[in-house]
Amino acid sequence: MKKIVKTLLMLLLLFPLHGVSQKTNRNVEKIVLGIKKTIHSTILNEDREIWIYAPNSNATNNSKLPVMYILDGPSFFNSFSSIAEYLNKAGKMPEMIIVGIANTNRLRDLTPSHSVFWSDGEQDSAALGASGGGENFIKFISDELIPYIDSSYKPAPYKMLVGHSLGGLTVINILLNHKELFDSYVAIDPSIWWDKHLVMKQTSEKLKSYNYSGKRLYFASANTMAKDMDTIRVLHDQANINSHVKENLQYRDILKSAAKSNLVWDWKYYPNDNHVSIPVIASYDAFRTIFKDYEFEKDLNDKSITLNQVKDHYAKVSKMMNYQVLPSQNMINNIGYNFLSNKEYDKAYSFFNLNIENYPSSANVYDSMGDLYIEKKDDKKAIELFKKALSLKEQPETRKKLEKLEMGK
Repeated sequence: MKKIVKTLLMLLLLFPLHGVSQKTNRNVEKIVLGIKKTIHSTILNEDREIWIYAPNSNATNNSKLPVMYILDGPSFFNSFSSIAEYLNKAGKMPEMIIVGIANTNRLRDLTPSHSVFWSDGEQDSAALGASGGGENFIKFISDELIPYIDSSYKPAPYKMLVGHSLGGLTVINILLNHKELFDSYVAIDPSIWWDKHLVMKQTSEKLKSYNYSGKRLYFASANTMAKDMDTIRVLHDQANINSHVKENLQYRDILKSAAKSNLVWDWKYYPNDNHVSIPVIASYDAFRTIFKDYEFEKDLNDKSITLNQVKDHYAKVSKMMNYQVLPSQNMINNIGYNFLSNKEYDKAYSFFNLNIENYPSSANVYDSMGDLYIEKKDDKKAIELFKKALSLKEQPETRKKLEKLEMGK
């Protein structure tokens, strides 16, 4: 049994958890989530494949979006991108560019040190001999990948890093030793056991010595204990089968004892998920937790909403994200149209005008203001606004409204 468990662990360490792509019928149109690109790394002396999800607003509105970097990209790109997109549409987190980093040699890249020992102390040079290339991989991310994304997409400065298993180990290693690279870190059931708990020792030392103000960590721990064990007794258990959860619990205690580091952290145990099933539910919780203050506190249909409340909220969000975050066009449009339907024209104007101030190159913001002037019976001003919208982008609905007004002159 012990040999079977170790074989499975070795497969998980060396190979990511993704399926095989399948060919589609020529008559079937594909649903495209993102793109694959290959960039050459001088540091690693090899080509590296990256998967990129870039929301349309990044191109159409010149919006500067934060970036999420995912280790083991092909394993989690689809699920994490979909969760992030869904939560953004629900107003729970910002729209993000998402970059998945594919592996060439997973063990080499995702281990911070060279070690040939498994968690139980058994030596295995054949399986683990290539370990220890983590620093070079981090240098690739910092010196080549991030600059490539920055030059190609002109993102906002905020960056998040997400990793699972050895990827989670790398997340913690970067937080401890290269904290300036990212703003928030998500470590999903990380391999804390690596190299005789190297990162546990480093965490105790680093959090006492360095200031992690402005940094945030979400740590997710799966249930990999024996069936007869619980989170209290496992702390005193010596069986190797229970060591993974035990070490994660011990890591939580280290985080608790380091309040002076100013690191904002959250730790959650998932009793109903194992090492393989945890990434999806943990990523959802991580995004909700890290961006818990992002959502506007009022229902958008609430007629008591004021412009100052919106501006104050996004000033706080901007401080949290460390760059200026603007309310989305859709959000402000919804509020504006709610006031317009209630014939509160001054309030509607204030919100439509905020969109014009924030997104002056968007055709839609002028179209919305044009609708307001139709309601106010100011056809001349409405025509002017619809023409402005059409000069930026041809839209059939705007064209129809303009032609109707011009025919009525």
